[in-house]
Amino acid sequence: MNLASAIPSARFSALLVEGDKGVGLESTLREQGCSVRRATSRAAAQEALDTADVVVISAASFGDEDVTDLAGRAAPNAVVLVVTDNMDLAVKVAKLGASTVTSGAVELAAAQISQLLAMVELKRKVARSSSAVSVTAPSSGVVQRRSTPLPKEATPDAMEALIEAAEGLVPMHRFQRVYVDYALRRFGGNKVHTAAALGIDRRTIQRWARARAEQQQQQQAPNGQANPS
Repeated sequence: MNLASAIPSARFSALLVEGDKGVGLESTLREQGCSVRRATSRAAAQEALDTADVVVISAASFGDEDVTDLAGRAAPNAVVLVVTDNMDLAVKVAKLGASTVTSGAVELAAAQISQLLAMVELKRKVARSSSAVSVTAPSSGVVQRRSTPLPKEATPDAMEALIEAAEGLVPMHRFQRVYVDYALRRFGGNKVHTAAALGIDRRTIQRWARARAEQQQQQQAPNGQANPS
């Protein structure tokens, strides 16, 4: 068996900042399609920040000042996850734009990494959408259009607003819901096409749709009780 062919090609660049004794996230990053560069010091991490799509910092091996400095430097250009049991530090880095995992559980960190990578992929889709917007050639008057035009609410501007909401520390579950709702609108409610586009199981889309419907019912229930017909 060719081992090279068994390893998926990297779609993201990850910087893992941790001490000499890792916490088990490197394999998680690789499994989720990242090429991983490790840094065991603040200086080494600073040198690698510019090339990373996602930065994961295990705070246990570093001082609070080191962690906040790295999170602040990385946040403008990459998605950042800080793993720490220090609630005060978690609040500080959250204000800088980083996501946090405070339980120390590798499973929770892995789930958060998956969500952050979804944000990176969304940014890339925005960039591709922006470059493919319909344009008019002034010399020929020919209009180049998409084969399937996006609905009004699914414009690159709308996706930019969604990213800004996510980077403004909107809770991740809310970001996911908005993202899936957007994708469903993009594909006219077709769950199979939506799941294929997002790279997730169709049953996940179905669960989101059911949860959305239940939420709407709960929101409407008090009005119905308050104003009986």
